[in-house]
This record gives sequence, structure tokens and C-alpha cells, in this order.
Amino acid sequence: MRSKKEVEAIVSGMGVFVAIISSLVELVKKLGGSIEMIYRLATPEGSKTLEAIARIVVSGAAKAQSQFLKLISGGVSLTVDAVDGTEILADAKDVFSGGIDSDFINWEADEPDRSTVETPVDVYEMTQDATFSQMFGDLSSDVRRLCLTQHQIKNFVKKHRSWLRTEGYATFFLFESKGYFFVAVVLFDSRGGLFVRVLQFEDSHVWDAGIRHRLVVPRLA
Repeated sequence: MRSKKEVEAIVSGMGVFVAIISSLVELVKKLGGSIEMIYRLATPEGSKTLEAIARIVVSGAAKAQSQFLKLISGGVSLTVDAVDGTEILADAKDVFSGGIDSDFINWEADEPDRSTVETPVDVYEMTQDATFSQMFGDLSSDVRRLCLTQHQIKNFVKKHRSWLRTEGYATFFLFESKGYFFVAVVLFDSRGGLFVRVLQFEDSHVWDAGIRHRLVVPRLA
């Protein structure tokens, strides 16, 4: 038998669900639609509409809650491919023709990582000046959830080059190596080649939001 609190929680949850459906029905009527249109949402084709609505809701919530960042990829399906984790940025000369920071080696930020499945990602842009800990911490207090592997970072740069910040400004990726957190800083050089730096996550430098640096992180459920 369920406890009184469990029953109250279920009833409360159902109340929210009924309120959402009622509001949706009223909005459809107000806009000149029919109840039949509501029924269509239960079809496979209608689920695409529901997904689009959900993406807008999630995007709006993220924008409202974020202090230092805004989501700029809301409504767009961005993923990094499944990779085995063996490739590291220090060796990615095929992608970073503009150069690779030697500190990947000097700071031991060159550890191969685990294999990963296809992973949805989001792209954010800075709205207020912030350090790395502030901007990433704005998304989650558990920064490990915000890490990509170096192999995933390389895959994103190859697959979604158009989502990188241009004009010589940076796109940031958080990753972990040998128990420490680092930030890969990807930039285009003056000839259009890509360069990658590495900085320590604890770096106290305050980054200028006016330049609109970007961050790429795994999509948070």
C-alpha cells in the first residue's frame, strides 16, 4: 500500500499533467485549431512536433537560468560520433594545422580516454565576464558531467567546424586527464587554420563576454 505522501505526490503530478493538457487544448482552440490536431500529436509524425516544442521549452529554461551563458544551439540536433577514446589533441595535427600547444605534453594533458557512444552536445555563448569555473559551473556544479573526451573534442571540431567561434576568438571544451581538469581552447588563425591551446580549469583569468567566446558541452538531461 502506498503512503499518504506517495499518493499526494502522484495526485499532484497528475494535476500538473492535466493542467498542461488543458492549457494546450485552450491554446489550440484560441489559434483556430481543432481537437483533431491535438489527437495527431499522439501519432509518430506528431511526436516530431512535440519534440520541437520540448526543445524550445528546454532552450528557454536554460536561457532563463543561466547567469554567464546563453544557449545558441537550442532546437538544433548536434552530436559527436561514437569514438574509441584513443585519439588525443596533442597528436591531432590533421585537424589543427595552425599549431598545437606544447603544454598538452608538459602538463600531462595527453591521456587517452574511454570509448563513448554518440553524444548530443550543446553550444553556449558567454553573456557576462567569467572565469572557467564560473562559466562551466553555471551549467552544473558537477563539472565532470561537462567533460568531453579529447577524441570527442577532435570529432566535434571536424564535424561541426561552422559552430566554432571565428575572428580569432575562442571555443572552450572541458576535459579530464590524469585526474585533473583542463580546458582546450580552439581558435582560427589569420589564415583560417585551427590552433588549439590548453589551459588549467583553475585558471583565474576573467574572459571578456563582449568577445562572445563559446563553450561546447554534453547536453545535460
